[in-house]
Amino acid sequence: MAEPPPLHPDLMPSLRQLVRGLELLFWSLPFALLVCVQEILAPAWESWGIMPLLLSMSLMWLGASRLKHFQPQEGVWQSAVKITEILALVMVGLAPFLHWIQTLPEVPVTAYTAGQKHIIYSTIIFCAAGIMFLLNLNHVLTRLGAMLPDPILRADIKLFVTLNFILFFPLLAAMWCVRLSQELFGLFYQKAPGLADFFGSAAGLEGALQGSVLWLATLIIATTMTMMWKAKEAVLGGVFSLEPAPLPDKETELNSGPDEDETRIVPVTDSMDSNEDEDTTAKPVDPSLN
Repeated sequence: MAEPPPLHPDLMPSLRQLVRGLELLFWSLPFALLVCVQEILAPAWESWGIMPLLLSMSLMWLGASRLKHFQPQEGVWQSAVKITEILALVMVGLAPFLHWIQTLPEVPVTAYTAGQKHIIYSTIIFCAAGIMFLLNLNHVLTRLGAMLPDPILRADIKLFVTLNFILFFPLLAAMWCVRLSQELFGLFYQKAPGLADFFGSAAGLEGALQGSVLWLATLIIATTMTMMWKAKEAVLGGVFSLEPAPLPDKETELNSGPDEDETRIVPVTDSMDSNEDEDTTAKPVDPSLN
């Protein structure tokens, strides 16, 4: 019976690193969202300083760096993982600015000093890097689904990635409208007084826009986490299916026909012995001859 081909010695360690990277990304994404929301909306972690931000972004970078150990010969996969790792590293370096921007005074932008403007610009770059990180992570999961032998997983990832790319456009629009809440409320007050009365003030409109941004970001992260969990389960299922097949018993070998690769040995000695036995056997004597 033909034996199964041996597995590559580096396959199991690379799959282990892939699973660990997906698990780190799975748990670090909601943690990073929670920390960023606390820093922007309700800075209740002032005593912790920048440590929660650095910890959450470092976990995302560590998870992204684990993915590069899988399929090092695939150029497209490695380039996508490399970009994700670089974006996560940029977020680690710019994470303190998201904490420092909360300490800026509420004055017009023209009254800020050069250092304060630097904090604002760095925070904008941090937010842009976070959006690009999520976009590229969806692309990485698409490439991973194309390499895994699971058509159902591939179809699910394609559906979720398409949904995420659609949700990114209203997310960016809502983030832009948050900065223009004063102007939007004035426009509503002139063109649609009923809508302006519904929000009450510019602060109410800004709170509603911030809630929509949080809802859209949570939905995008939830779908991304679903894809990572399904990919991890597919990898683990493929690993456990690599067990060697059990050896057939004697009854199965007797009932099954000969394999094509095996050489059938015909017992020649038995046939010769049977012919000799037939010649030496005494023939019966006809009684009529006597």
